[in-house]
Amino acid sequence: MASTMRVLSVGWEAGGGGVEVASLHDADSLASYDVVLIDPRSIPDLWVPFVPPGRDGIRRLIPGHDQGLSRALDNLFAIRRREIEGLLGAGGILVVKVRAPGEPVEISSPGGAIRTIDAYTFLPSLSLTRERQFLAFPRGIKFIPRKGRDVHGLDYLHPLAPYLSAVKRYEAVIVSPYGLNLADFGRVLLRNRIGDVLAWEVRHREGRIVFLPPTELTPAKETELLLKGLASLMEAPLSEGEIPGWLKGYALPGEKELIEELSELEAEERRIAERKSELEGKLREAFILKGLLFPAGTVGLRRAAARAFGTLGFSVEDDEFDPRNLRISSREGRAVARVAWAPEGPVTTGAYRPLLLALDHLRIELGEDFHGILVVAADTLREPGHRGPRFTDPLRRACEEHGIGLVTGEELFGAVRAVLSGVDPAPVRRSLLAAIGPWRWKG
Repeated sequence: MASTMRVLSVGWEAGGGGVEVASLHDADSLASYDVVLIDPRSIPDLWVPFVPPGRDGIRRLIPGHDQGLSRALDNLFAIRRREIEGLLGAGGILVVKVRAPGEPVEISSPGGAIRTIDAYTFLPSLSLTRERQFLAFPRGIKFIPRKGRDVHGLDYLHPLAPYLSAVKRYEAVIVSPYGLNLADFGRVLLRNRIGDVLAWEVRHREGRIVFLPPTELTPAKETELLLKGLASLMEAPLSEGEIPGWLKGYALPGEKELIEELSELEAEERRIAERKSELEGKLREAFILKGLLFPAGTVGLRRAAARAFGTLGFSVEDDEFDPRNLRISSREGRAVARVAWAPEGPVTTGAYRPLLLALDHLRIELGEDFHGILVVAADTLREPGHRGPRFTDPLRRACEEHGIGLVTGEELFGAVRAVLSGVDPAPVRRSLLAAIGPWRWKG
């Protein structure tokens, strides 16, 4: 089927597969193709090089004073919208890569009204309805710049699932500014962690508009996956919402068994997805704890220390006096912990002074007694066994003089690893709460 499809690429970096390539300006009628691929990223090039931004940063065109550019843009988009309507009416597919809208241009109408042209102005006006709800398309949706790698909710049953499984990051999302659920008006194929729509299929008449995020595949591999999926999509049956209820009474032999097996597979997919999410969460926790050995800055070291103390059985919360500190508590006692990171080491006396200030505040002004713990990581570009001193002698003496425990990330990591292996954490907690000066894990 893929070899018989006539496919046009407009700005979409397609590789092979017999795909024709043209610009939005120069292409033949879009209605003459079976599939049209459009990447909106380059569409603002139609006006950005020719319309400088005003003092407020907005690009504007005034008909009669723009050498005909506004009229040319109006005509071009009007023609392409009509052609896309023809494409959809003939059962064709429009595939749109989801990008940020780019820089728009404003056009002043003779009556003083202002309208905006952006990278998605080529989309035709459609009326999408669901029961009593109505969505004016494309006015009722927005493409919001939003980057991330939290790709979730893949529709494994969709013909484009192999393409979507190659999506590892996104740069924009599709939302309804009116708060409507886009799943009520089309098939959501992919979301991010908070539910933003990343991929969406909309049916209109006999055709489809499919919005897809970019992949990081080579153009040739991406095109191969895309064309295979589109060929299957063109042969796909009507969606559930378009099937009359009476048709279900005309089952074919074996159809019930197929439905039951499919339902079982869907349940298994959900179970696997839940287990995968659980395992990924545990791996993330493990990676956070490894921040004791190789922290992503002071923030990463603080996060790792918080996880470590929690793993050892402490309750961990932010310090009200200084949010950069941690308050940890257990039935054995309580402490204020602070982290210090020196990537090229060693950690110096400047690290303990804010901790000492916080302890004095608690003891003198509030009458509360807390132990002090300073967690240090130094020379972290090298493997722990090849690192230099983690702290200076003046820092060691200062901690001993003021009763502060001096704990290296390596020692704390060793204690955590032992507890996760089954060692009783209570002695570890008692040892940390009693530490004055350098602390050693004696597991």
